[in-house]
Amino acid sequence: MKNYLEESAKKAGIVLSEEKLVKFEVFYELLIETNKLFNLTAITEMHEVVLKHFVDSIMIEHCFSLGQEKEKQICPIKKIADVGTGAGFPGIPLAILYSDIEFVLMDSLKKRLNFIETVLEKANIKNVSLVHGRAEDLGQDSTYREKFDLCVSRAVASLPVLLELCTPFVRVGGKFVSYKSELLKEELGQSKSALSILHCTLERKYEYTIPDSELYRVLAIFSKEKKLEKKYPRQAGRPKKNPL
Repeated sequence: MKNYLEESAKKAGIVLSEEKLVKFEVFYELLIETNKLFNLTAITEMHEVVLKHFVDSIMIEHCFSLGQEKEKQICPIKKIADVGTGAGFPGIPLAILYSDIEFVLMDSLKKRLNFIETVLEKANIKNVSLVHGRAEDLGQDSTYREKFDLCVSRAVASLPVLLELCTPFVRVGGKFVSYKSELLKEELGQSKSALSILHCTLERKYEYTIPDSELYRVLAIFSKEKKLEKKYPRQAGRPKKNPL
């Protein structure tokens, strides 16, 4: 697994150290073993896990100057939220890649977070904390509301829903990155109202094909321009039932 990940990451323009590769290997082994006990992912074949989960998660490397070895930014990214992390994507791969950045992984299912806690311990990942709860509730909590420089999500939901669930965590001037596919254009058309209400603009898109595949992906990068009205996000279930 390590060799294939190393080569695939290189093809994507990302160099992983031996230390980071070992952490990914621990993550992979625990993912496959735990998935036999309860469903974490439908993707279990080694090559697919590497490409669709690991490499895809870290492609954000091409969008921001992250990490201590990068040039200083005017507004450095020090704290990142992963909303609806599921089995730990993209949060865990990003935390492995950027060990000097603080990550907070959020999910509504406790057993998924218990799995991630085991990964953090076994892989010796020190820069991640876990929060159990629904995004609608956590986004109204002053502990997390508008406290992050960057929010990321690979959660399976439409863009208008993700915007309402994720932008409350982002500080003014911060960014939200949604991992999307060819459906982005259609979803952007459905998001005009949400973008206006939530004071966000589409800053740019980063399009790519995952190495050794024909899988098209796009990172939609949104900038938050003003504080949100207190009523957003709405109560649990409403963003999905009645998108903005």
